[in-house]
Amino acid sequence: MSRWESHESLQQLRAEVTRIERGMMTPPGEAVLSLGMDEIDQALGEGGLRRAALHEVSGSAADGFVAMMAGKLAEEDGGLVLWCTTAHGGGGDLYPPGLADLGLNPSRLLMVRCQGRAEMLSAAEEGLRGGGLAAVVIEAGEVPDMVAGRRLQLAAEDGGVTGFMLMRRDASWRRGAEALGVMAPYAVAPYVMAPTPAVSRWLVDHAPGGDGLRWLLTLLRCRAGGAGAWMVDWNEKTNCLAVVPQTDD
Repeated sequence: MSRWESHESLQQLRAEVTRIERGMMTPPGEAVLSLGMDEIDQALGEGGLRRAALHEVSGSAADGFVAMMAGKLAEEDGGLVLWCTTAHGGGGDLYPPGLADLGLNPSRLLMVRCQGRAEMLSAAEEGLRGGGLAAVVIEAGEVPDMVAGRRLQLAAEDGGVTGFMLMRRDASWRRGAEALGVMAPYAVAPYVMAPTPAVSRWLVDHAPGGDGLRWLLTLLRCRAGGAGAWMVDWNEKTNCLAVVPQTDD
């Protein structure tokens, strides 16, 4: 190999590593899931939530938000949702009528209860890499180490399946969230900002008010976009989210 060919190969390798690090395996603007709210879709930077990628969701209402997103993917793609948990995880709390109210048809749900965390991460990776699923939900409990997290992210890219790392937390994990007007994207417990290869990370808590389900939805970080916080209402009849105007909050 000539010196020039060696240099060119090195440059190509560096470009490939950079592309993977930035999560650009899926071209911008292609293969995204719209949340149905322009201001949130725009904050994500690509017009919606990137598919075939790993997303992290924490908070007291994290399971509801993840179920809603997985339901949207299942409806659009026609596939099953693989929900991975452990013998002592929270998956047993799933309530089929409640899932249906969030747009996730229970008939599209495939539950896998693993003996331990390592087995759960392995099952999730296999589900992501295998393709054919609408989404994979991983009841992580805590942020996986970077090696395990990167394996999940690369598996999602390879298999074309969207993955959600779900970490249920009560509202005490949020700081300074007395009202949306004083909500800062980084005013949360340091745990939430631990390193992760996830393309986006969210904090979702229940919020008072409204006639039905209301969430305080915070986009903590997104590789292709920025951050933001919104109060949103879920309409179970139309299976749609709507941003609550601040005058109504």
